[in-house]
Amino acid sequence: MERKKEAEFLRLLDHPSLPRMIDYTEQENRCFLVMEYIQGKSLRQCLEEGKGFSAEEIISMGKRILDILSYLHSRKPAVYYGDLKPENLMLTDNGTLYLIDFGSAVLGYDRKKILCYGTKGYAAPEQYHGILKETSDIYALGKTMESLCGKRRIPCFLQYPYLAFFIWKCCRTQPEKRWKNAENAIDGLKKLQPLSLKRWRGLALVMCGIVTVVLCFGVYVGMQTPSVPFETAVSSVISMYRTMDFQSGGKNIRETVCSQVEEHSRHLLYRYTKPDHQIRLLYLLAENSELQGNMVKAEGYYRQLAKERSAKEEEYAAYGLFLARQGRGEESLDLYEKFQRKRKKEKAAQEGWNFKVWKQYLRNYTEGHYE
Repeated sequence: MERKKEAEFLRLLDHPSLPRMIDYTEQENRCFLVMEYIQGKSLRQCLEEGKGFSAEEIISMGKRILDILSYLHSRKPAVYYGDLKPENLMLTDNGTLYLIDFGSAVLGYDRKKILCYGTKGYAAPEQYHGILKETSDIYALGKTMESLCGKRRIPCFLQYPYLAFFIWKCCRTQPEKRWKNAENAIDGLKKLQPLSLKRWRGLALVMCGIVTVVLCFGVYVGMQTPSVPFETAVSSVISMYRTMDFQSGGKNIRETVCSQVEEHSRHLLYRYTKPDHQIRLLYLLAENSELQGNMVKAEGYYRQLAKERSAKEEEYAAYGLFLARQGRGEESLDLYEKFQRKRKKEKAAQEGWNFKVWKQYLRNYTEGHYE
């Protein structure tokens, strides 16, 4: 079995920040990795207990994590960790950082798409399409460092403005626009220097100007007539997520940007009435609501998406996977059966990736009794 071969390979890993793998076992078609016990607390526990990490500590941990990733990615074949997050980083009493839990790791074989078990909020976008590579781990590193900043995000970025850029580059949606590899990212971290008050004042004036231009442009786009191409209008709204404000701002700023995205998207919903335009905008509104943590509103948009006349497999899959993420398996199953009844009356289209993932989830949910 492939996972068993990978487990045998993982047993050969030898790095001071990796716990030793003791054994591998299989039970009822599931595989388990038995790892050396590490005495300490996960970084998630530290955050939940109210510990605040300084910018220097976050940068230091970033370097140690990148050293681990560099080691893993340089193996033959490469090891892609796949689930980097504060929960999987253990800090001992003497300050040693360990990367634990290799249950999601895969080897870099030349193979077709795989099912990647990342964590929402940390998994790179391509992992939802069955793709895992070294830049996927870089994305998760950025999200992890952002989490470690916590409530001290603004002081950290004021002290080290380039830290905000470093994290932003880690978390780019397109893999090719992130740091190319761990060594490249380490070089980026080495450039981090605290900013003097005099230089920060000048930078603050520039940033205020940029924010003002971005917000004004967003308002301008919202007021445009339908003569503006649909893709241009939507891209202008989506670009709000790529601003430094959203990528590196505090919770209040991010909520403000999400509210602006919703406002402009709803405005476009009334101006662009073609079925494919409506579906695209409903996707955007649903995902934006999830990003805000407003699951009630998100469900409303997903439900509306599935009710569209032109709704196909992928639209039902989007709603079904949302229900699955909420732990509402029965409702997700009912939705699939409803779609199947509709499908019998229509010509079946080629199944997309989301629909295949949804079917796989339902098979697991019904413990192999669903076909």
